[in-house]
Amino acid sequence: MRSTFDLEDLPLSERYEYWRDVSETLHVPVSVSCDETETFTAKWDGRPLGRLFVGSAFLSEAQRVSRTSYHIGRSAADPVGIWMPLTGGIHLRQDGKDALIGPGQLAIVDPARPYEELTLRNCNFLWMHVPREDIVARIGSTQKVTGLTHSVDQPHARLAIEFVRSLSTVWDELSSPQSEQVAAHVLSLLGLAFNAYTDSPAITNDTDSSELLLWIRLFIDERVADRGLSAETVAAALGLSTQEVRRLTAQAGPGFQDYVQARRLTRSFRMLSDPRFAAHSVNDISNMVGWLHIDCFRKAFEAAYDISPDDYRLRKGSTDC
Repeated sequence: MRSTFDLEDLPLSERYEYWRDVSETLHVPVSVSCDETETFTAKWDGRPLGRLFVGSAFLSEAQRVSRTSYHIGRSAADPVGIWMPLTGGIHLRQDGKDALIGPGQLAIVDPARPYEELTLRNCNFLWMHVPREDIVARIGSTQKVTGLTHSVDQPHARLAIEFVRSLSTVWDELSSPQSEQVAAHVLSLLGLAFNAYTDSPAITNDTDSSELLLWIRLFIDERVADRGLSAETVAAALGLSTQEVRRLTAQAGPGFQDYVQARRLTRSFRMLSDPRFAAHSVNDISNMVGWLHIDCFRKAFEAAYDISPDDYRLRKGSTDC
């Protein structure tokens, strides 16, 4: 069931006191403090997503959060927290390590052990509460991955970050069966990201083929404009063999190169009708989506959409007028 609140509905003088009272019910028991309580405001919402609980939050002022042995003694079987800032940042300290996470990054906190957290001013972030057993089953102990910044510069973390950011725009629209399936994908991607810091294998032999294909397609979609994108580069990034990448993409329909071409065509189709790219020529757009030769792009586009990219742009422009 979805839950939400917005402190804008309260008088300024009452906002932080209310926030402090409800803070420990949002995840786990903690102590919170803020130097700018007179200007503090917050927004928070959450909803179940399969086995997960997910949502977003906004804090207008810097806030310190502390979870101590005293707090841990008050609660048991607490879910692991995943934080993903969209604006601002969060400074985390746990297990003798420090991490400053900002947009395009994520971090994990384990409430089974003490931690400290400082949210920066105007911090807008996505969060996830993940059952401990689901994380432990994938990576073992969490101590190797707490207090670290996991960012889009790391291929495996990028898959999880981009997927969750995209998911946050539609998670209210998912049915219960869809939520269960999506949550399973999220858990697999988080396991893949965190496995880079553990001794566990990144992808096990019993991993479901549909999940492997999801990882492959997410990686392709993220790098589709890279002219050097190949089955070899995808395999190296995801810890698979080139043969396995080709086999999985072929089993799902088109082969690897056909899938990459289809994604490039889809992206170019959207860009040609997007006013934000009106100043870019057809040749520019073909380059921006990874085509090596403009003639190959024109031929493929016309074969796919039964219209040349130039005529499509003209027709779309006249229609919009």
